[in-house]
Amino acid sequence: MNFKSILCLGMLFCISVSYSQNLSIYKSKKGVDETTQSIVQLIKDRGLEYFETVDHDKIAKERGIEIPPTKVILFEDSALTSKLITCQQTTALDLPLKILVWEENEDVYIGFINPSDMEKRFMLNDCHDTIEALSRLMIRLVTDVMRAM
Repeated sequence: MNFKSILCLGMLFCISVSYSQNLSIYKSKKGVDETTQSIVQLIKDRGLEYFETVDHDKIAKERGIEIPPTKVILFEDSALTSKLITCQQTTALDLPLKILVWEENEDVYIGFINPSDMEKRFMLNDCHDTIEALSRLMIRLVTDVMRAM
């Protein structure tokens, strides 16, 4: 593959990402396990509902597939998510909230789909304040973890 082909593929990827969901990505200074543990601890410290951490690389390994460390943390602020579901029940499809921690090319990243995307996806009209509060919650959690590292 020549440089021109690679450049075209890269541009297509950027275009497709820009038209997809609002993925927020932060680079962590720590490894996947330590980053995941820090996020889970902060979720618990803030009195949020922690459900579980899905360890995708462990699951894949059990099936004979090797993937880099990839973990998804499932949690919610039950007051906000209940309010959102009351506004529009179909939003429950995007809940609980999720934070992804993964390793890629020896770097560790933290990512999440911004809850603000739910307004368009579920055609919400009267839930803006709740959506904004969920967005601020996600950003605050990740930035507070990043500051503590």
